[in-house]
Amino acid sequence: MPIYTYFFSFLLGASVASFLNVVAYSVPIGANWAIRRSACVHCQAHLTARELIPIFSYLAQKGRCRSCSVNISLVYPLIELAGGLLFIIPLILLDQIDGQQLAHTWLFFSLLITVTLTDLYYGLIPNKILAVFGALLFMVDPSIFAAVMGLALFLVAALLGRWLFGQETVGGGDVKCYFVIGLALDVRALLVSVVISCGLALGYVLFVAEDRREPVKFAPFIALGAIMTMIALGI
Repeated sequence: MPIYTYFFSFLLGASVASFLNVVAYSVPIGANWAIRRSACVHCQAHLTARELIPIFSYLAQKGRCRSCSVNISLVYPLIELAGGLLFIIPLILLDQIDGQQLAHTWLFFSLLITVTLTDLYYGLIPNKILAVFGALLFMVDPSIFAAVMGLALFLVAALLGRWLFGQETVGGGDVKCYFVIGLALDVRALLVSVVISCGLALGYVLFVAEDRREPVKFAPFIALGAIMTMIALGI
């Protein structure tokens, strides 16, 4: 496969991730991301087109705002880097590039990026975001049975977590999220991803979290579990 295919796929993924970061930051607080111009969070100066090129703008500006010279958070290029890498994963794993399958995988990864960011920013997964991605995945090639199974399994996980830890460990957004994720996975992939996600989250609670009573932001573990599953099973 030509090297430029990987390059443009990486650039597309980084651009999509940058856009989804805006969506994830805006939707939960009701901000209108569609008409709001990008601006420096410190001086509010509007950003020009050359300041919005994923990753490259950050490097060219040495991580500083052109207007006020305040350091730009490293989070932004890292999100863009993650999006770019995710978008080239199917090019590496798929023997033959099928346009529909590629679009389906990219859409699925976009869902994972968005719910991870909203959960990290606000500790929730908005219904609006799940509805949009759910509708789009439903139009591609949905696995209804896997979606229902994902909903049921995570509902059981939520009840089990409450019983084991005496508090909510899996929120309603996480349960609904796995219904949408199930639309994109077959039953085998869904089961593997559930096991990995729950295992990662449990490991975090037992060995990393300073306060086990604090609610776990589960979406990042859901995303990691799904991505690891798709890589292990070859998409």
